[in-house]
Amino acid sequence: MNTRYTSSWYTGTNLFEYTSGRFLFNEEFRRAERRIQFDVNALAAVICRATDRHISELASIQKLAEGGFNRVLQATFNDGYEVLARLPYHHTVPKHHVIASEAATLGFLHSCGIPVPKVIGYSPVNTNTVGTEYLLYEKVDGTPLSNQWFTMDNKTRTKIMRQIVRLEKQFMSISFPASGSIYYRRDLEPSDICVSLPEPQSTLKAEMVIGPTTQSQWWNQERASLDVDRGPWKTFLGCFEAPAKREIAFCQRFGRPRLHVERYLREMHDFKKQYPTVHAQLLSEYMQLAPYLQIPSGHRFSRPVLRHPDLSPSNILVNSSCEIVGIIDWQYAVALPLCLCAGIPNHFQNWGDPLSETLAKPEVNLPEDFDDLGQDEQEAVKETMRRRLVHFYYAALTLKHMPDHFDALREENSMLRAQLYDRARKPWEGDSLSLKYAIVQACQNWPMRLEHAPSTSESVDDCPVKYSEEDIRECTNQHDEEQERLEELSEMREYIGIDSLGWVPDDEQYDRSRAIVQTVKAGLLEYSNTEMERRAVQEHFPFDDHDDV
Repeated sequence: MNTRYTSSWYTGTNLFEYTSGRFLFNEEFRRAERRIQFDVNALAAVICRATDRHISELASIQKLAEGGFNRVLQATFNDGYEVLARLPYHHTVPKHHVIASEAATLGFLHSCGIPVPKVIGYSPVNTNTVGTEYLLYEKVDGTPLSNQWFTMDNKTRTKIMRQIVRLEKQFMSISFPASGSIYYRRDLEPSDICVSLPEPQSTLKAEMVIGPTTQSQWWNQERASLDVDRGPWKTFLGCFEAPAKREIAFCQRFGRPRLHVERYLREMHDFKKQYPTVHAQLLSEYMQLAPYLQIPSGHRFSRPVLRHPDLSPSNILVNSSCEIVGIIDWQYAVALPLCLCAGIPNHFQNWGDPLSETLAKPEVNLPEDFDDLGQDEQEAVKETMRRRLVHFYYAALTLKHMPDHFDALREENSMLRAQLYDRARKPWEGDSLSLKYAIVQACQNWPMRLEHAPSTSESVDDCPVKYSEEDIRECTNQHDEEQERLEELSEMREYIGIDSLGWVPDDEQYDRSRAIVQTVKAGLLEYSNTEMERRAVQEHFPFDDHDDV
């Protein structure tokens, strides 16, 4: 493959290797999965054809960003026109569906008036001149909201929240005939099941359909080879049962005993391997509950809704007037029943805070003794106020403009269904406790009726899954202990200055974080009182290189 650059627009940036930071552990592995080989000259030619421009008009191709699943390159022409190319990493799955679906999703949303990038070309296969899958779209003239999200004043932040809810209302109000991901029909195999989208989508000059879900957990490792129902799903029950059926099939065919994927939790399980048969049994119990948790097609909570898969400040682009001009990164977007996707986006929720839990309007003025506080205390006060304000305004504006969504995220039995579904669809990696805890919660809240939803069975009041009081107590205690340990792990990561993959932005932070890790490890060893505690630090320390990735 020709990977040479054309000197007229080569910027000197390494386009093939990951250069946007370092990893404190498993660095070689992380870099390898982010390495992309492709023909830069061919990519330049493809971009020029897509824009109907001559190669002599291309000023540069340079690396713009590197996320968790893609590298984004920016092609700039002599007149300032800019095109972005998203190239998926090696570990991004399923590549074909991911590229094809995001291209169709952006095309669909653009036709509906949603501010998303305009797609000008794509290839969901790597058997092209470039040598990799790619998605080309016009660059939106805006900057990430994350650049100013933590420093803007409350009035501006409230203005942003109004726009976010208004835009969500636009795309969450679109009617879909089934749950699943959006595609152009031409990108699916003739054997793929799909459901056509109704008018006016035909104005896009290509048939658009709802097809298989692109969510990565459906294609993780050997799951890609399973002959299972990946959608589209026309009923709530079909969608609700499908992930459990998939994971049962995986456990039965490919499951093997393994340690818990989270190394920091292994000590509480006595370093014993967990068994896929146990998880499959829990999924069978989930399947026993499922028919009684059905939501009729006419109920507002069963309506398929499209939500952004990661509506974070980094994926929201604003102009100089703090007007939202673009929402980017729709990879893995899927329409799901409202009941299963309702909620405040992770970056805007503040559940767990007593005031936020009540949805009471928070205080917007700094406390009288604010100036007497230390810098760290002042920052903590401002961050608490920010989180409460954002949570409140998202909920209040959703109540006003999207009452169905508000009711779904506030009704306990609706969110318990979502919690069950979320636990069942996660790939099994040695963790069965979180699924069991969700099933226990459902049993304790049985029959989990929804407002205005008829009972689905005469025996609905009799929960088909039974647990003893001792089993419930043990499960709850273990779950609480896990949550405490996960909170400890989160605090350690924050102290060290890394994320869950051990990422740091540069060499200087790498050296600083490495020194902190060695201090933490030495301290834990010093205060280890038992052989099991020492083993946890020596053999299962979460910030050391490890091969179970």
